[in-house]
Amino acid sequence: MSFACIFVPDFPAEAIVRAEPELRTQPLAVLEGKPPLQKVIAVNEKSRQAGAEVGMTKIQLEPFTEITLRPRSILQESAAHAALLDCAQSFSPRVEDAAADAVILDLAGLESLFGALPKMARDIARRASDLGLEANVGAAFNPDTALFAARGFGGVTVVPEGKEAERLGNLPLDVLFPELTAPDASEDTARLLETFDLWGVRNFRSLCALPEIALTERLGQRGTQLQRLARGAVSRTLVPVPPPLIFEEAVELEHPLVLLEPLHPGLHRLSLLTRNNSPEPSNSPCLCSMPKSFSSFCNWT
Repeated sequence: MSFACIFVPDFPAEAIVRAEPELRTQPLAVLEGKPPLQKVIAVNEKSRQAGAEVGMTKIQLEPFTEITLRPRSILQESAAHAALLDCAQSFSPRVEDAAADAVILDLAGLESLFGALPKMARDIARRASDLGLEANVGAAFNPDTALFAARGFGGVTVVPEGKEAERLGNLPLDVLFPELTAPDASEDTARLLETFDLWGVRNFRSLCALPEIALTERLGQRGTQLQRLARGAVSRTLVPVPPPLIFEEAVELEHPLVLLEPLHPGLHRLSLLTRNNSPEPSNSPCLCSMPKSFSSFCNWT
């Protein structure tokens, strides 16, 4: 059985860029929190190259005048995640919603429709790009290896069967713990990663090399499970999500509007995104809905 994972790096920033494509060529940092305690929760690659980092305060960003700042938009992240699911479900009826920034597809039996695994992986990446999402795609013969390949390598990566440990060996252990980037990251996970660091275990290869019995004695079953994941030796079935019946896009406006005319470009952009996401774009009706006060929100279904 073969699987693929679509992973969107810097997801909060990518969700905003999807709604504002002109920002793709600019350094961008996404802020969350109430003034004056706003902090950076995501940056794109150009912003990272300029020196911005996740965790910085808005005040620390003031010297970086070239960086565009945007508040986090849960609404746009929700729309981007829906597009991510739409992309996956256009290839496979069995899709697992792994995280806000990642989905896993079961590609078993689809070779006759879409071609060999490397071609499918490239087509999936191209489809995600068409939907406004620049994503990494990992393909492998078990779902977790596909997930780690997408999280750990840029672009499209295909891991041959039987070569999982070798191909993943250089990935840092952080890839095993995506939850560390969440605001409510588990202290237990942070302590476990610190323990590995004290042992000199900093990548998948060094974790795989640890004696299994000694690892179990010190860390219990979780240690053994992490080692098996790093070796690409865990097989499991996906937990699929049902396909959506509604295709919806939303955007938050930066400034209040008094007239309807300035909304036209934004409504046009939403209609294009909605039609691209739907399975039959040419026949899909669109409905625009707004609350009584349309100054800051617009929704397109």
